[in-house]
Amino acid sequence: MVEVMVTEYRLPITRACGAARLSRAAHYKVPPLPQDKDAEVIDALNGVVERNGRWGFWKCFDRLRLDGRPWNHKRVWRVYCELGLNIPRRTKRRIPKREPVPLAGCSFVNQGWCHRPPYWSHWVIGIQAPPADRRNGARA
Repeated sequence: MVEVMVTEYRLPITRACGAARLSRAAHYKVPPLPQDKDAEVIDALNGVVERNGRWGFWKCFDRLRLDGRPWNHKRVWRVYCELGLNIPRRTKRRIPKREPVPLAGCSFVNQGWCHRPPYWSHWVIGIQAPPADRRNGARA
């Protein structure tokens, strides 16, 4: 915009910058392209991702910091997203819904499961004596 005022209307650079509300230093300084500015970050991120493809952002960022890179996480995150590396997380696999099956009922009253059926069930009914307690030295 300043260049147009200077070339077409032959205004001095000071007045053209004042009209555009731009400082003269900003007019003379050409901002670097984002690709040039972030080329080092892009190369470092691509190197980390080539070695470890499934790493997320924070693992990559921590690796870069351990390698001595001085960039903050906001800059690295911006470049990370521009490269399209922000892949979505894998979700849990859902278990297919099963149809409820009614429990099998007992054929007799007070019938149920027992820990050691051949011994304890007979002892409860009274067919044989309970097993001896071998830990305390008792005899059967």
